[in-house]
Amino acid sequence: MTTKVTEGVIVFRTTDTSRQLVEVEETFSSLDELFTRCLPLNDEKLVERIIVRGTDESGKSRQLTLIFESVTVL
Repeated sequence: MTTKVTEGVIVFRTTDTSRQLVEVEETFSSLDELFTRCLPLNDEKLVERIIVRGTDESGKSRQLTLIFESVTVL
């Protein structure tokens, strides 16, 4: 059996209509789809973390979480 990505979640940080910071989630099912969803981003929608779920060589479930930190200077 080979390793395989089965699904994932991109967590974005943005502001709502009352200018409060909120997290918005979007799912993806392949690394190509993840790449496509991250390309058109701007300062209004920042990637907070990416969670990739899949299976390893023996078929066991695995999860990889990538956490991003952004700094805002006012």
